[in-house]
Amino acid sequence: MVAGMAVMVLFNFLNVVARRLLPQTPFSYTEELVVLIFIWVSMFGISYGYRRNAHTVLTVATDRLPAALRPLIVLFATLASALLMVVLAWTGFNMAMNQLRHGQILPGMRIPMALAGASLPCGAVMTFISVLRSGWLELRRGGEGARA
Repeated sequence: MVAGMAVMVLFNFLNVVARRLLPQTPFSYTEELVVLIFIWVSMFGISYGYRRNAHTVLTVATDRLPAALRPLIVLFATLASALLMVVLAWTGFNMAMNQLRHGQILPGMRIPMALAGASLPCGAVMTFISVLRSGWLELRRGGEGARA
């Protein structure tokens, strides 16, 4: 993710400098490349957030609940997040297959658009695993979340 961010910053910087100094930029593909990297970094960043237990934990409501109910809330949130990742993986897979089927390409780089579309199912699968892991660890701690 750090390498992706570094490449995005570098190419955006070069693109801005080239636009300012040259009559025609030699980096016409950089906008597409930056968006492509951003999509992949974002999808893997979500998984990393769950893995590090750095996802948003809304404790305003759960702090007021009896301690016995907190694991149920954690279980519900874990299952709901996991279900969302299953839906995203399925939808993303179908989207990428549709992009391949219709031969869609990124016009600047002349590569299949499915390369961007594949980030959704790949990231969703990784996030699904991280969600289950995070939920399991949280349940083992008794539903105390990031406060533990």
